[in-house]
Amino acid sequence: RTFVMAGASRKRIHESNKAHTRLLLITVGASLLVQVLKFYFTRSSTYSTSYSVIIALACELALATTCYLYIAAAAKPLVSPSGEIIDAGTDVKARAGTGGAISYAHDGLYISVAAMALATISTWFHALMLLPPAFGLYLAWKYIIAPYVFTPTEKERPETAAEKKAREKRERKERKWGR
Repeated sequence: RTFVMAGASRKRIHESNKAHTRLLLITVGASLLVQVLKFYFTRSSTYSTSYSVIIALACELALATTCYLYIAAAAKPLVSPSGEIIDAGTDVKARAGTGGAISYAHDGLYISVAAMALATISTWFHALMLLPPAFGLYLAWKYIIAPYVFTPTEKERPETAAEKKAREKRERKERKWGR
């Protein structure tokens, strides 16, 4: 499909997104192919019959696929019926290291692909898949649990100088008017 005139930046973003998502798809496919070949050539060993390895690979593939589909959906352009690019989609390559959802999707994809690829050396590399939930727990602790648990209540919080001055003034007025 050919695209009618669009702004240069929209075309650049669209082409960059297309190339980046294609590279991510090739990366996921190559790591999956390596695992399929390893299963084929080691089918008589305990590696290929271990249910824990099969479950780990299924989890890795599920994470890689989910992350890839999320990135591809964010990179999808909005095209008018005439073929003009209205919106080029999110520049996923530029957003890869900024700390947002697309960055976390890239991290999840890279971790799962690394775990699949390194699992050809040792099955212990499947433990890399413990990093995303551990990081999620860390973020939950840092931004949700710890501020909720360790934020002092109104009575526990130390009094500031301005609050102390206002309290003393209020107490003086109360004593003056006899309340």
